[in-house]
Amino acid sequence: MTSVVSDKPVKWLVKNLKRDRQIFERLRAILENEDKKSREVVEGKMRRFLSSLERKAATNKKYVPLIKQIKKFWSGLFYTYGHDCIPRTNNDMERFIWELRKKWKRMTGCTRVDEWIAYRAPTGIYMFNLIGSSPPLKKLGFSVDVAEMLSSVSYDSYRQCMAEYDRQKEDDRIRKGGNRDVVALLNEIERMNKAVATWE
Repeated sequence: MTSVVSDKPVKWLVKNLKRDRQIFERLRAILENEDKKSREVVEGKMRRFLSSLERKAATNKKYVPLIKQIKKFWSGLFYTYGHDCIPRTNNDMERFIWELRKKWKRMTGCTRVDEWIAYRAPTGIYMFNLIGSSPPLKKLGFSVDVAEMLSSVSYDSYRQCMAEYDRQKEDDRIRKGGNRDVVALLNEIERMNKAVATWE
C-alpha cells in the first residue's frame, strides 16, 4: 500500500482528480445558488467560470467537452433564477410533473392529462394555482375565495370560453374520426359543407 501511495503517477493522478473535483464543486455551487442571488449574478458567475475553463482548455483538452456542454445549454440554464416556478434540475422537473399529475387527478378524477388539458388548459392551470395549503395565486396577492373569483368573471366571458372549448372538441372529434376511417370522415365533411351551403 505504501508503494502505491508513494508512486509518482498515482500522486499525479490524485492531484489532477482533486483539481477536477474543485472545478465541479465550483460549478455546482454556482448553479445551486444557495445564497439566492439574481439571475444576472448567477449568469455573471457562470461567464467567469466558463472563461476560466476556456483558459484551461488551451493547454488541456479534457475540459473541451464540459465547455461545449455548458455552451449548448446556455440559453436555458438561468430561467429558474428569474422564475421560481421553473425546476432547476431533471429531478426537480420529475418531482414537479409527479405533483402536477397528483393534483390533476384530484381535479379531474383521471391521470391522463393529454386530452383533458386540450380542452380545459386555462381552467386546469388556474385550478393548479389554487390547490394546496399555500397556493401560488395567494402568494401573488390574489384572492383564492371561490365565490369572489367566480363573481369577478362576467357571464359573457364565460359563454365565450365555453363556446371556444366546444369548437376545440369538435375539431378534435373530426380529426380522430379521420384516424379511424378516412372515407367516413370525408363523407361527413362533405355533408357538413352541403348543410352550410343551404344556409347561404
